[in-house]
Amino acid sequence: MSGDITLAGGAGEYMESATIVSWSVALGDRVRAGDVVVVVETAKAATEIEAGRDGVLSEILAPEGAEVGIGAVLGRIADSLAAPAPQPASPDQSPAPAQETQPVLAPPAVAATSEHGRRINISPLARRLARQAGLDPSGLTGTGPGGRIKSRDIERALLARGAPEDQVPVARPAQAAAQAPATSAVPLVLIHGFGANAAAWNLLRPHLDGARTVLTLELPGHGRAPALAAPSLEAFAEAVLGQVEETGAQECDLVGHSLGGAVAAILSANQSVRVRSLTLIAPAGLGPEIDGAFLSGFLSARTPESLEPWLERLVGDAASLPRGYAQAVLRERERFGVAATQAAIAQHLFPDGTQAIRIAADLRRFAGPLKVVWGRADRIIPQAHQNDLPGHVACHRLDGVGHMPHVEAGALVARLVMQCVRSAAMA
Repeated sequence: MSGDITLAGGAGEYMESATIVSWSVALGDRVRAGDVVVVVETAKAATEIEAGRDGVLSEILAPEGAEVGIGAVLGRIADSLAAPAPQPASPDQSPAPAQETQPVLAPPAVAATSEHGRRINISPLARRLARQAGLDPSGLTGTGPGGRIKSRDIERALLARGAPEDQVPVARPAQAAAQAPATSAVPLVLIHGFGANAAAWNLLRPHLDGARTVLTLELPGHGRAPALAAPSLEAFAEAVLGQVEETGAQECDLVGHSLGGAVAAILSANQSVRVRSLTLIAPAGLGPEIDGAFLSGFLSARTPESLEPWLERLVGDAASLPRGYAQAVLRERERFGVAATQAAIAQHLFPDGTQAIRIAADLRRFAGPLKVVWGRADRIIPQAHQNDLPGHVACHRLDGVGHMPHVEAGALVARLVMQCVRSAAMA
């Protein structure tokens, strides 16, 4: 019995094909359901495809560098090594219709292999640009987090060796942008909070404007995103900016929750991707107070029973938490090994139960539409921190809501987000 590894249409309705960037496992390797087995690249993002079952990778039907259509079978997982020999991918494989879903941007850091066999920490987009220009990236020093080589490093290297500017490939997915409706040309970027991951936005996304391209990023040390050697707020912002840059976006609208709100505020001053609007949900960085007992209890809990009371502190009404939330948090810690990393992040950014980060100056400088949303029942970060915000900020206080307004009042928060986005579009 075997199971197909299929390229589904989950990276946007304009996705018609993808390129195989790298296989994370080799033929004969044993995998478990949920393990990342292959990374593919579309015009918009790099996407990790996971194994759908336990078993052994018995066939690779699409080798690295192959372009395949939606619905193509990339490989197969069997119960044992007694599986058919690998066959090349069929060039005539017709793509199945793409599903009309919003794209979820996976962390773009991918290890490629140089012509000398050395592993290179390079993003999929940078790898493609280097390939197009005939440039060996193995001698480059990356400027991204962890030394990752980014598209800008490729462009600079080509200019440094004397290539004319009009011959330097530009990291812009022009074809995909041209096909998209005007309303979706500027992505809406969602940045989750401490201890969460991209799935934290699942209850908000159905209420957003369906014509918008939505990117749900993951902070370093969360989900599948690699950890930072020195987890400062600026390093978090740089890592997130790198993910947005890899989509080719020239401007974006930002939404950030808690720690993600502080990251969004820092990003508002970047010179690479223009930020049109900011919506911050219970943002960190506006005052020193934070619930240190929550941080300690959340990080030290090892069972659903010990974790659930701390998770309930996140909301005004415990019934608003998704079913099985505690189990999901613990499962992610075990699966991706993020417990120690997140403890280190908390120690750097919230030492001794105090916020050591500040964003007020960034908000004063930001001239675009800016909303801050807070729950009046927030027990993690006091909503009173709103009182010292600059006068141009629109403040919204939600009754009966705790630290997670996007979970507790998804429809209302989505409406406020879209108001802010539309204000930016009309400016």
